[in-house]
Amino acid sequence: MRARQAVIVEPFKAEIREVDLPDPADNQVLVATEVSAVSPGTELAVYTGTHQWLLDPNLPEWKFPFRSGYSAAGKVVAVGPKVAVWKAGDRVSYPGNHASAELLTLGHERGRLWRLPAKLDFEKASLACILRYGMGASIRAGITLGRSAAVLGLGLIGQAALRCLIAAGAHPVIGIDSVKMRREAALAAGADLAIDPSTGDVRKQLMDFFGTRRAEIVADATGVPDAVPQAMALACDGGQVIVVGSPRGKAKDVNFYDDLHRRYIEVTGAHGNMLFEPAHTRLAGAWDIDKAQYWLLAALANGRLNTNGLVTQRIPPSGFGAAYEGLLKNKEEFLSVLVRWT
Repeated sequence: MRARQAVIVEPFKAEIREVDLPDPADNQVLVATEVSAVSPGTELAVYTGTHQWLLDPNLPEWKFPFRSGYSAAGKVVAVGPKVAVWKAGDRVSYPGNHASAELLTLGHERGRLWRLPAKLDFEKASLACILRYGMGASIRAGITLGRSAAVLGLGLIGQAALRCLIAAGAHPVIGIDSVKMRREAALAAGADLAIDPSTGDVRKQLMDFFGTRRAEIVADATGVPDAVPQAMALACDGGQVIVVGSPRGKAKDVNFYDDLHRRYIEVTGAHGNMLFEPAHTRLAGAWDIDKAQYWLLAALANGRLNTNGLVTQRIPPSGFGAAYEGLLKNKEEFLSVLVRWT
């Protein structure tokens, strides 16, 4: 099968190449992609050449030319002779690269597929794998029902964290970002308040809204190391700070006694890939990647998790370079980009 694939050839250069895919082997499934979703954090870090894994000799797949993307939806078109679970025509979500077709090896990390609910469209389903990275805030927080929450940084991962917290019963939920369009998207999703940090002291604005108390749960989705101490300052005494954005670098000026220890604050990481690690599943109520993805797909299908204001661009494959540049330089207009392959 002839397929088109998006490739980041080198920093600041993306292109589409064509390849021939073989017929599925015994344990393989061939999927034709309908829609794939761009992950602004990971993909822009590779596009700009700043992703830390590009320098890791133990990760040969994280080198240029790099096949970007990890969230897609489409239809099974063929299966290997020994595959019994899937058949041609099945509608699926999967951690696919940006490509018109994918050959997935079952049992491999990239070889997972999740069946779509009947009423879920491909556009919403294509976001599911990315949304899992923001969902980690709700899972790591434990009980969320009725607890106040604030999300610092309202890019795609922050929007996912905010929307999952709302879906999980947190209340009130506040979004914080300097970009007006992102704040508007958070309000469209059901946030109770959206704060522009450029208008004044965010902590004071939070305390004014909550009535002198700060947030019980704070999700940091900025990807900026120095934002973690800021997130700690927004949490109430005994509160939780959960890092869902990937902070690439080192934070400065963290006073661990006054800002963390003395205030009895819990700071935890919540990388989406850890949802299927044994260390996590033992601690968090038997969550694993399959449970997470099927919850997301069901919540997207029944409207419990809405996508209001989330998708700002829908592009053909030829638009990758422009989309990356827009996400990098035009944050007032670019939030979430979907690629249509059919």
